[in-house]
Amino acid sequence: MGHILLLPFGTSGSVYPFVGLGRILRARGHRVTMIGADTYAQAAERADLEFKGVGNRELEAMLADPGLWTSRDGARVSYTWAGRATASYVDAVEDIVARDGMPDLMLAPMINFGARIVREKRGIPLITVHLFPMMFVAASELPLLSAELRFLRSLPHGLRKMVLTLPNPNDRYALSEVRKCCAQHGVYRPLSLWRQWWHSPDGVLALFADWFAPSQTDWPHNLLQWDFPLEDMGSERPLEPALQRFIDIGDKPIVFTAGTGHLHAASYFATAAEIVNKFACRAVFVSGKAEQLPSQLPGTIFATTYAPFGALLPQARAVVHHGGIGTVAQALAAGVPQLVVAMSLDQPDNAERVERLGVGVAMQASHFTAETAAPLLERCLSDARMRTAAASYAQRTRTRPSADALMTWLESREVPSRRRKLHSSAPRDAPPVYLIPGLGADSRTFRGPWEEIANAIFVEWPDYRGEMSIAAVARFVADAWKIPDGATLVATSFGGAVACEIARIRALRAVVLIASSPDAGDFIGARQTDRMARFISLTMIQRLLREREGIRRSRYGRDPTPFRRALLDAIEQFTVASIPFYKGMTQALVKWPGCGELPVKLLRIHGRHDRKARVPAKANLLLDGGHLIVMTHARECVDFIKAELRNV
Repeated sequence: MGHILLLPFGTSGSVYPFVGLGRILRARGHRVTMIGADTYAQAAERADLEFKGVGNRELEAMLADPGLWTSRDGARVSYTWAGRATASYVDAVEDIVARDGMPDLMLAPMINFGARIVREKRGIPLITVHLFPMMFVAASELPLLSAELRFLRSLPHGLRKMVLTLPNPNDRYALSEVRKCCAQHGVYRPLSLWRQWWHSPDGVLALFADWFAPSQTDWPHNLLQWDFPLEDMGSERPLEPALQRFIDIGDKPIVFTAGTGHLHAASYFATAAEIVNKFACRAVFVSGKAEQLPSQLPGTIFATTYAPFGALLPQARAVVHHGGIGTVAQALAAGVPQLVVAMSLDQPDNAERVERLGVGVAMQASHFTAETAAPLLERCLSDARMRTAAASYAQRTRTRPSADALMTWLESREVPSRRRKLHSSAPRDAPPVYLIPGLGADSRTFRGPWEEIANAIFVEWPDYRGEMSIAAVARFVADAWKIPDGATLVATSFGGAVACEIARIRALRAVVLIASSPDAGDFIGARQTDRMARFISLTMIQRLLREREGIRRSRYGRDPTPFRRALLDAIEQFTVASIPFYKGMTQALVKWPGCGELPVKLLRIHGRHDRKARVPAKANLLLDGGHLIVMTHARECVDFIKAELRNV
């Protein structure tokens, strides 16, 4: 099983969902290491996760700034301190790599810029984890970015799309620190975090239910939308006995919280105390900082610094809270009406969605007074339709999707060449099948159906040592990949030429060429590619492609055609390819004499519309595609290969 890194950033509401993911991954057999602020070490260890700390300086500084909880300054504060934390996260991953080798996968929120730098430097696949719908800023259904930007929704669709191509003003608060760290690690500096680094090309995981925010056609195509994690550490930290006794001796209380990370909520809790007095009810105040609660609380109010909402909220009449996605989800699961006092960041959008479901009401934090909140809270307590809706969505929230689908998807995101597990149905002594990518590509070429091939070994091109012929490269990689006699090689494009040369020095079982040929004259695009590599800066092309990555993927939308999806993946692979190897091998391919007749069973799969490699007169399988059929027609290729190999 693999080694997976979790890199959350922020308050406990942003960290606990990653702990929940870690539990599922551990149950699947993976090794899991969480990297984060030292204050979360105990939470990770209680969940049986390894932990690597980055200190508390940036987290404490961010939480100390009251602007974090205002609609005007919330994004500025979070971007500023996330930017300053970038280097510490990169250093933590580098320490792990030096100690344990390369991990197999990383999961991080968009705002952990250090995770993206490591991906660009090391090639470790990164899954961007979005905890709330506001992160999907799309023209089809624009989230409520703030009350002040509500007017954007009234714009025509085309104008909204144009507005979303403009720079994100919040980028400037983090870019200087991010670019400094990029320079230190030899990574191309992004021009825009918004356009280039918002969603990882390796995959995007949405941790909220589709009935809370249905996916849209212009959301990323490499998305998995799962469900609310509902992780609150309740199994390790149950309700304290004194709180349970308080609940048991009287009417159900109303729960008030401003978020466990909110350290500037004195006025919020002062207003909450007024509301409790006005309603003559019982209440529970949950605040991570006890000093911000009123000094003289009556016996009808129980105050605590922590309570697992999974246990507390089902015993409440209603919950008044800030609109954090974790609290929203727990309230939905408990079936309790919500009064959302939205403050900043994702909270106004979450609040609007709560109202849309009919399970609560919302107001801006700037309007939160006993007089304005009282009628809204009264609705939560007395509105029968609201309570019915809350009960209905509680049932939907408790109907959890299978974790198997989530785990299968996450495991498919790993770089195939790093997977240690071979196909479970293959005998241990079955001959291996090596999957060889093309030039400027890597093992991500072979995804999805390709993982069904028994004893498949996904390979990467080794570091270039200056070889100037296909035969020399073949000799080197045959040793580097430890290709034994009796192996089968499945290779595409340039990789096919290398496979043919390997067949001359190894007694292979079979060679399968996809969009490739043993004849040098069939590579009709080789000379054009060689001329381009000689006279154009491929490094500059890589940089330009990387800078426009976000624009390309947003243009093709949530569900692009198979060809466009393959093209996006091929471009992404080229942007991290070794330019010296690429240039050296384009020259080698032009000079390659070909292999002629091979002393091995040869199978050829080709696309009718291939413009890079000539269509053979007799292909074993001819598909209605082009040069990228290894990706666009993966299912057909795999089914054919599996059937043919049974007869070899």
